[in-house]
Amino acid sequence: MVYHLLVPLARHIGSFRAFESIHFRALCAALTAFLIGLIVGPGIIERLGQLRWRERIASDSDELTRRQVAAGKGNTPTMGGMILVLSTATATLLFARLDQHLVLAALWAMTAMAVLGGIDDRIKLIGPPDPKRPGKRRHGMDAWPKIWGQVLIGAVAMTWIWCTMRGIPGWDEISIPGLPDLTFTLGPLVIALGIFVLVATSNAVNLTDGMDGLAAGCSVIVTLVLALTAYLVGHAGIAPHLDQMFIPEGGELAVFLCALAGGTGGFLWWNCHPARVFMGNTGSMALGGALAVAAVGLRQEILLAIAGAAFVWEAVSVIIQVVSFRTRGGKRVFLIAPYHHHLQFKGWPESRVVMSFWIGSAVCGVLSLAVQRVI
Repeated sequence: MVYHLLVPLARHIGSFRAFESIHFRALCAALTAFLIGLIVGPGIIERLGQLRWRERIASDSDELTRRQVAAGKGNTPTMGGMILVLSTATATLLFARLDQHLVLAALWAMTAMAVLGGIDDRIKLIGPPDPKRPGKRRHGMDAWPKIWGQVLIGAVAMTWIWCTMRGIPGWDEISIPGLPDLTFTLGPLVIALGIFVLVATSNAVNLTDGMDGLAAGCSVIVTLVLALTAYLVGHAGIAPHLDQMFIPEGGELAVFLCALAGGTGGFLWWNCHPARVFMGNTGSMALGGALAVAAVGLRQEILLAIAGAAFVWEAVSVIIQVVSFRTRGGKRVFLIAPYHHHLQFKGWPESRVVMSFWIGSAVCGVLSLAVQRVI
């Protein structure tokens, strides 16, 4: 909005030319989103508490439930992801160009996934009886309706992106890492790939959201890595030098991603240990959806997987645990899954687990940039 209002006036007021700069607007978006998160956070947290929208401890592990109750997590307001969604959306609308389809698709996917996650959170808070388990209450939406909701949102976002980006030479191609000369044209199959990435990423971030500041801190790091990549591949002079495909709208997507990093950082202020609010599925699914759309739009799915290795490993640990339990007569590989709870059961303090994941995410973020340069 600022770009469309002030840049045309630059001929009269020279200082307005600053808003032509992508990196200036990206910085403004990040700072604005962060400040909005700090300002609106207390009011939203207080309102969530008044509505009694507090975390309902529900786990298949009695020991994990006991620990979380003892830590007082059951009294913490949830659905705080609306803080980061509101902050990101406001900063994006203010500083990004609103005629760029990648920005609009990412913003739409983030908002739609937040709504779906909010429905999931609300069902969990109400706790209606579970017809499949007599005497038990539902922990949220059933798995398949939630997945189909994610698929629908992904289909809309990825079809939008494909229709917009397919004219870019090589955008719908995929190459084998290490063999750049061996490429395959996916065509409309990019939509299916994008849906898979969105569903996988949103659920992986959701699984990581189990400790104060864990998912939010890792997400800030991954988002900043993607933002830097978006700026580089969106620069006509830099992208060829790095042997990367030039994405004309990549630079503007960097503005959205910086807003997302700032908004998530503002939320993290209230979510770090001891957390005053949890993001809930409202926030985790919104983050996953936004990151997935950005990665697919930039065709940086491999970078997302490497930079987001913390999310990948959390999801893989759950898959390993379930497969082992079902195929090995109830035997488990981990004390409990996801992996961050395994470390907690081994005696690691929560703050140490979270900091270890943050450090690991930072290392993987740097590694992803190096690997992407090589492949």
